[in-house]
Amino acid sequence: MDIRSRQDADLVPLVEVLRRTHEGGYPAHWPIDPERWLSPPGFLAAWTALVGDVPVGHVGLAAPDPDAPPLVTRLLVHPDHRGRGVADALMATVEATAGVLAGPARGLQVLRLDVTEETPGAWRLYERRGWQLTGRRPADWRKPDGSVPVVRWYEKRLG
Repeated sequence: MDIRSRQDADLVPLVEVLRRTHEGGYPAHWPIDPERWLSPPGFLAAWTALVGDVPVGHVGLAAPDPDAPPLVTRLLVHPDHRGRGVADALMATVEATAGVLAGPARGLQVLRLDVTEETPGAWRLYERRGWQLTGRRPADWRKPDGSVPVVRWYEKRLG
């Protein structure tokens, strides 16, 4: 497996990875424009995990609120490649690169992310990687069944 900065050519195959993860519940709602969804407001950078030349995972970094630490976002791994360290490698890359990307000039010292309470595999990964739980609260969105999930917020200090 290799991790590289996301390229435009990765977007079409990453939409297929997104489709497969959506079948398992993430994201809860299929985006109107899936390629654009992979580059959310405040987009700074993204990375693609590849097996051979095939994209199998993705993670992004965005700063939608200039007064808050950047968000690690849009982490997804093709279901056929889970349990092989892809998410861990993507997280290691974004953590190592974020400080260089937006670090000293912006004073970047902290990253944050959110994850639903009902995805313990994801939040256990973050906790193993040293992310600290900073709070839980109801989401500001609803799942397709109308329920409101609980969101766990995490932060990690860089350096």
